[in-house]
Amino acid sequence: MRILIAIVAAFMTSQAMAADYLGKVIAVSDGDTFTMEAGGGKVRVRICGIDAPEWGHAGYGQAAGAFMIEGKTVHCLQVGEGTVCDGRSKPTNRDRIVAQCFLYAVDIAEQTIKSGTACDWSKFSGGKYKISDTTCSRK
Repeated sequence: MRILIAIVAAFMTSQAMAADYLGKVIAVSDGDTFTMEAGGGKVRVRICGIDAPEWGHAGYGQAAGAFMIEGKTVHCLQVGEGTVCDGRSKPTNRDRIVAQCFLYAVDIAEQTIKSGTACDWSKFSGGKYKISDTTCSRK
C-alpha cells in the first residue's frame, strides 16, 4: 500500500509541475493573461516579460487579443524551462503559470510589443522585447 501511495504521489507531483503546455486558448482575461485547456484541465497563463493593460485600464485586453489567440492552439513554456524570463521571474504568479508562449513558432509577447499594445518589462525579460524607448507603467 505504501508503494502505491508513493507512486500516485510522484505521478501527481510530476503532473502539477508540468512545464510545457500545448492547448487551446479558451479565454483572454487581459493584455497578458489567458486561460487555455491543456493536459485535460484549464491552465491560467501569465505571459512573461511584458506589461499590458489590466482590467479597467485603457486598452484592456488588447495585447493578447490583438494577436488573436483566443480559440487557437498555443505552446507555452513555463519559466525555468528555457524562457527569456528564466532566472528573473518565478514560475507561478497568483493562480497562474508564468510562461513564454508561442502561436505556431511566433512569440506572442514579441507580437504584442510590435503591435504597440504592450511594453517590454525588462525586469523580467532582460530587455528581450525592447524595441523603442516607450515608457511603461512598470520597468
